[in-house]
Amino acid sequence: MHKISASRRTLASTLTAGTILATATAVSALATGQAAADPCWTYSPTLSDGLAASSSGSLAGSLGQPQWLTGKPEGMPKVTGNTEAVHMLTGRFAPDRTDKTGLSSTDLGIMWDSGDGRVLAAFGDSFRCGAGDNGWHSNALYETDDMDPSNGIHLGGPATGARSEEFLPASLKISGVEMTVIPTAGIEVGGAQYVDFMSVRDWGKPGQWRTNYAATAKSTDGGKTFSVVPGSYRTSSAASGDGRLPDFPAHRPGADNFQMTAFVKAPEGAEDGYVYVYGTPSGRSGQARLARISEASFPDFSSAEYWDGSGWSSRMDSAKPVLDGRVSELSVQYNKHLGKWLALYETTQGMVLRQADKPEGPWSSAKTLISRAQVPDIYGGFMYPHQTDGNLYWVATSWHSYNAVVYKTDLAKVF
Repeated sequence: MHKISASRRTLASTLTAGTILATATAVSALATGQAAADPCWTYSPTLSDGLAASSSGSLAGSLGQPQWLTGKPEGMPKVTGNTEAVHMLTGRFAPDRTDKTGLSSTDLGIMWDSGDGRVLAAFGDSFRCGAGDNGWHSNALYETDDMDPSNGIHLGGPATGARSEEFLPASLKISGVEMTVIPTAGIEVGGAQYVDFMSVRDWGKPGQWRTNYAATAKSTDGGKTFSVVPGSYRTSSAASGDGRLPDFPAHRPGADNFQMTAFVKAPEGAEDGYVYVYGTPSGRSGQARLARISEASFPDFSSAEYWDGSGWSSRMDSAKPVLDGRVSELSVQYNKHLGKWLALYETTQGMVLRQADKPEGPWSSAKTLISRAQVPDIYGGFMYPHQTDGNLYWVATSWHSYNAVVYKTDLAKVF
């Protein structure tokens, strides 16, 4: 376990304009084997830059030690309204310097309570950015014992070992066969850790990637190692038949609607014995549908029930949308402060939030937390599993910085 020291819990802001991070260059790339954005810093501060960024002008500040000053780190978005950007969660400008453990650049940040005093955070395509090698790994898993996000969300180290590394089945990294393997949801059930993931066949046009399948991996050693649960596969209708891929079952009608997921259990004191699974198609343009699986059977999708608009059905293809419109990279949780279910996701207007009395809805209209005008390239919003006051704490990524940022939303200004 990685304890968070009192000094690291004290947030100040960060580097002044003197320390400038080179803008990540967008490239079309995963189709050619490169990252979706140039993930590795190409700028090294000069001595004068370092001194300018240091509150004391000390030499230590010029030698790579971040100075948490009154400004914002390069890459931090400027937002106003009901939401504020708090600090970088990952990378060299984050308080916890995840670059020192091999996580220099990454996205997503899917977080859940592991049931043993930790929170686990799963990331997508990640980079070490070492000399002569960007250190691309398709996913990463970190841990923390930080249960109070009101003073920032602080990461410990990798849950898998000393350095950031892939924890899901190794991806082939071949476009048109399997480009990468990315987590989409995480949850603890019965003391075990479960991470849902998608095998991305190719990226295609922006926001229109295709998958081979989705499945759930299980860990019984606290997140150090994972293995895929056979009954969890949902094979895409566009699946590649390449023999280098694992054997997965034939496509089942309705499976295309559960290629990306959000996992959530009923609130404390109202346990109903189910894991609720919100599913969306691959890409960024689908609606969200709902399944439930008993905790005893989770994550066996053959035993799942699907919300058909009026009740629960055993047919996957009977699932009707519960969240309409364009639902991308969905995060759902029950909020004790509001006594409501919350759904956070990215859509055409930006990052939005909706609430409901029941998992199946009906859901309120979407309320914008961060608009496209404020952060045009924001995506991947995921709520922290512990909420301590009337605010909502969550993380999201933007392409130009390609690292996760911690946000705080005043719920009283939203609903």
